[in-house]
Amino acid sequence: MAELLDNDDIELIELIYQIPVNPNAWQEFTKKIIQILDVSYVHIQAIDFSYQVLSFSNGIGPLPLEIYATAELDYLRYPTEADPRWGKFLDPERKGWYQCHHHVTEEFVQHSDLYQKILLPHGLRYVATHELIWDEKLCVFWSITTSSERQPLNQQELDFLNRLMPHLKRVVMAQRHLYEFSTHSIVGYHLIDKLTQPIMLLNLSGNVVHYNQTMQQFLDNTQAIQIQEQQLCLPEQSQIQFSNILYEIEAAFRYKQGQLQQYKELVFSIPSTTISLIINLLASEKEQSFFGIRPLVMLKFYDTNTKLEVRLLEQELKSSYQLSKREIGVCQLFVNGYKLQDIAEATDTTLSTVRTYFKRIFLKTHCASQTELMKLLMGMLL
Repeated sequence: MAELLDNDDIELIELIYQIPVNPNAWQEFTKKIIQILDVSYVHIQAIDFSYQVLSFSNGIGPLPLEIYATAELDYLRYPTEADPRWGKFLDPERKGWYQCHHHVTEEFVQHSDLYQKILLPHGLRYVATHELIWDEKLCVFWSITTSSERQPLNQQELDFLNRLMPHLKRVVMAQRHLYEFSTHSIVGYHLIDKLTQPIMLLNLSGNVVHYNQTMQQFLDNTQAIQIQEQQLCLPEQSQIQFSNILYEIEAAFRYKQGQLQQYKELVFSIPSTTISLIINLLASEKEQSFFGIRPLVMLKFYDTNTKLEVRLLEQELKSSYQLSKREIGVCQLFVNGYKLQDIAEATDTTLSTVRTYFKRIFLKTHCASQTELMKLLMGMLL
C-alpha cells in the first residue's frame, strides 16, 4: 500500500492544478482518490461565517450524481444538532484531521434517523475532514467518507492525503470567491435598500442573508412572519410548503437545470392572512455553470394591512398592453393586495363589473389567471 500511495500522489497533484482551468479535473481528482483509497465519497464544502450558512457543497462518489444530490438535499433539511460531527469539527481547539469515529458511537448511529435514512444507505459511516481555508469569514473543508465495512482511514492514508493538502489549499485559496456568499455580485443588490417594496434575500436553507428597511417595517407590523436565529419563520403549514419549494428549487438547480425556468418567479400566499410574496431565484448563467454554489432567492412581500403602497409603471401598461385608465387602476389595487370585492368597493362598482375588467385585462396582457397577472405586475413595480 505504501508504494502504491507514493506513486499516485504525483498524478493527483497534477490534477489539482488543473482544477481552475479544467471543469472535469475535480471529478477526475476525486474519482482517483476513491479508487486508490476505496472510499465512498469525497466532498468539498464551505461555511460562510458572515451569514452562518453552508455556501458551497460539491461531493462525488461511485453512485450517480443525482443520488448524492437528492441525499444531500434531504440532509440539509435536518437541524444542525442532528449531526454531532459539526460541533467537534468546528471546535477552534481541534488540530489536524477530524475523524468522527472517536466520538460517534455505534449506539448513536443505530438510533439516528440521519444515519439510518440518509448516510448509511449511501455507504457514508466514517468521515475524515480537514480545513483548507479557515479564518474569521470563511471555512472551506474537504471530507473523505468510508463505509462501515471499509472502516475509518488509517494514519498511513491520512499521511498520503496530507501530501496533497498544500497543493489543494493553494488552488482553493486562488478560487476563494467561489466559496463565499457574495450578495454584492447580485445584479441590483444596492437598489434593494432603496426600494419601497419589502424585500428579503434568502438562501435555500431558509437562512436570511439580507433585507431592506421597508422589510423591517413590514416585520414590525405582522406576527405571521418572523426571523429567528437568522431563519425565516412562517406559520407552521406555510413553513412546510415554503421549505418544500426551496427544496425543489435547489434540486432543480443542482441536477435538473432544464426545469429551472418554472422557479424563476413563484407566487406564494400565506393562508388565513393577507400576506403574499413573490419568490425569485437569483442565479446567473455563470453561477449555474459552477456545480456546488448555492444560489439565493429574493422575496418580495405585500400585505393589504400595511400602510405601504406600491406603484406600477402606468405608462408601460398603457403602451405595451393598451390598458385603459380604469383597467390600470384595477391593476394598481390588485397588486397592492385588494381582493375582487375590495376592488369593487374601492372603485364604487359591482363585483360583476370588476370580473369584466379582469377578463379584459387577461385578454390584453395574455395572462390566464390572477397568479400570472400578479407575476406580470410585480415585475412593473416602481
